[in-house]
Amino acid sequence: MPRIRDFLIQEKNRHGKTRYLFHRRPDGRRITIQGQPGEPDFEARYDWLSGGGDQQLDLQKASIERQRQGLTPQTVDELSRHYYRYVDREIDRKSFARSTADHYGRFTRRFISNFGAVSLSSIRPHQLERILDDWSATDNAWNNALRAIKHLFRYAEKHWGLRPSPAQEIEKRKVVTRGFEPWEMDDIQTYLDTHAHGTKAHLAMMLLLEAAPRRADLVKLGPQHLVQINGDTHLKFVPQKTEHKSAIPVTVPVSDRLLAAINDTATGGSTFLVTSFGHPFTAAGFGNKLAQWRDNAGVRASVATHGLRKSVGINMAENDATPYEIMAALGHSSPKVTKVYTEEADRRKLAAKASSKSTLSELAVGKSV
Repeated sequence: MPRIRDFLIQEKNRHGKTRYLFHRRPDGRRITIQGQPGEPDFEARYDWLSGGGDQQLDLQKASIERQRQGLTPQTVDELSRHYYRYVDREIDRKSFARSTADHYGRFTRRFISNFGAVSLSSIRPHQLERILDDWSATDNAWNNALRAIKHLFRYAEKHWGLRPSPAQEIEKRKVVTRGFEPWEMDDIQTYLDTHAHGTKAHLAMMLLLEAAPRRADLVKLGPQHLVQINGDTHLKFVPQKTEHKSAIPVTVPVSDRLLAAINDTATGGSTFLVTSFGHPFTAAGFGNKLAQWRDNAGVRASVATHGLRKSVGINMAENDATPYEIMAALGHSSPKVTKVYTEEADRRKLAAKASSKSTLSELAVGKSV
C-alpha cells in the first residue's frame, strides 16, 4: 500500500476502486477519507485528523464503550451524555423546569463543547474561575454561568462520586443592585389614562395590578383559571417558578373592575392576552409589548413589567398587609423574598416620618425667589 504523504495511504478495495486511508500508527485504526486529494473537503478532513482528530475519535469510541458498560465517566464529554439524559428524566418527572434546563444548557453546552476531551479529575477550581471570567462581561452573567456549571458537577458528585467537586468552593459574586424599579402611582395613573377600558393594554395592566403574576404566568392566564369560591370569582393558578417545588397555587379574588375588563376586551380562547395575530404572547414578547404601551403613555422608560409586581407588594405592605399575606398573594415560596417589599414600604414610611420632623426648610418661609 503506497503511502502518498504523512499518515495517508492509497489502496484499492475489492471492487478495484481507489480509496484513501489515514493511518498514524502501525497498531492504530485506519480511517477512510472520502473524496480525492486536493479537494477542499478531503484536505480539511486530512488536516483535522493530522492535528489529532484521529486520537479524539479513539477517545470517543472508548468513551461510548465505557458508557455502554455503565462505567464511571472519565471526561467532560462522557459526563455530558449521562447528564443530559438525567436532565431529560427530571423534566419528565416534573422535578426540573424546562425553562431552567434551557437556561443552564446555554452555559453547559458551551463548556462541554470547549472542554469535552478534558479529564474530569484534572479540572481545578482556579481553572473554572478563569473560564467564567472569559465568558462573563458582568457579575450577573458570571453568577448565572456558575450556577449552571455547579449543577453539572453536583450531578457528577451525587451520581458518579466525583469528589471533591471543582465547582463547589467557588463563591458567587456579590452584585449590588436595586432590582426592578417599582411603578409609582402617577406612572400607573398615566398609563391607565392613556389606555382605555376595553383595550388589551388596559386589561394587561388590570391583571398585573390585581393578580400580580410574573410575565411567564401572565401570558398563560385564561378563562380556565377563573374559579368560583363561595359564590365569588377568583383567579387560581400555579406559578411556573414554583410548580416543580411546592406547586402551591395562587388564589386571588377578581374584582368587578377586572371582570368587566376581561368581558369587554377581545381575548383568546385559552389566554386573556393575545398578539395582533390572535396567538398567546411569549413571556419575552409580552415584555416588549408592555414597554411599547408604556412608551405610548409617556411613562418613564426605567420601569418594566416586573416592577408592577414589586409595586403591588409594596402597596400591600404600606396598607399593613403582613409578610405572610403578601407571600400568599404573590406566590412567594419563602418569606425572604417578601421581605424585599416590606422593607421598601417600611423605608418609605420611616423617611416620611423623618422628613416631617425636619424644620430647616421653614427658614425659607416668607421668602420668594
